[in-house]
Amino acid sequence: MRTLLAITIAAATILAYGYYHAATHGSLYINLVDASVKPYSGNIRDVEIRLLDGEGKLLAAARSDHQFGVVRLIHPEAGDCSAAERSATASPAARDEWRKCFRTLSTWLIGWAGRVRFADVKFAGCDFKAAPVTLHESSQDWWLWWVPLPHIGGHPFTYFSMSISVDGANCSAAKAPAD
Repeated sequence: MRTLLAITIAAATILAYGYYHAATHGSLYINLVDASVKPYSGNIRDVEIRLLDGEGKLLAAARSDHQFGVVRLIHPEAGDCSAAERSATASPAARDEWRKCFRTLSTWLIGWAGRVRFADVKFAGCDFKAAPVTLHESSQDWWLWWVPLPHIGGHPFTYFSMSISVDGANCSAAKAPAD
């Protein structure tokens, strides 16, 4: 009976940790699409984004890079982690610095990412307000974190995916992408 109780407690502890980590750490992907370009030709570069809640309150800022158009969040103190990410392969200390920056971003965004409804977007001479944001949130695999396989497991996160459609030809927000 004690063995069964010990196994139950161990399993509950493992699952509780997975749930806790997913509830306190997040990952965010922002997809910015220029609906005026057919067929879609890739990411928009040099974009400044302000993420807003339903009342228009600023939650966070983001920026896409010039080279690839990857949208990166900008933490008020830690920045966007891109420098730490680029140097992460240089040494164990650099890897630790990147992990620290990523942890800071992942625990910060979990508090507001689910409330994003609009975005102010500025790029290539266009500057428009309150573009609708399509938000998807998922944390359904939190209970698999303990599985020791490369494609399953690892520390669980709540995953947020945001899509923002713009009409670059007319400098305006485009119709929100379909779910």
